[in-house]
Amino acid sequence: MKKFTGLSLLSILLLALLGVPRVIGHDLGWLDEGTFINSLFVFIPILIWLAVAVMKKQIYPFRLMLMLGVAFGVMLALTHQVLWTSSFEAPPQLGGNLTDTPAYIRIFVPRIAVVFSGIMTGTIMGVLLGGVAFIIRKLIR
Repeated sequence: MKKFTGLSLLSILLLALLGVPRVIGHDLGWLDEGTFINSLFVFIPILIWLAVAVMKKQIYPFRLMLMLGVAFGVMLALTHQVLWTSSFEAPPQLGGNLTDTPAYIRIFVPRIAVVFSGIMTGTIMGVLLGGVAFIIRKLIR
């Protein structure tokens, strides 16, 4: 991983972990959207990631942010799964034509959708931040 991004896998995982407290706070209802505290939990990890990607010389900024995004997406998906029952008063259910499906499918499908969306959210975030880091790096050098 170090040859690809400029940072070790452990460093990437530790940086990605900076985003997990917001996920936990959100899932447990401790953080409210639109508040200043929530904004700190959202933007401080991102600013730290960008600072590392831009300031350290031996780093490939786009690749690093992509890998950080993927790692964060996996952590996001796992955290949602672990806190699933704490996040909902009543778990999400399938509706419409799928209302009468067996219980295991009604439980399984929303969870798989959350895993997919968490990983995609992290990956897209990594791509966008990678572009930002790449541009900033070009502008300051």
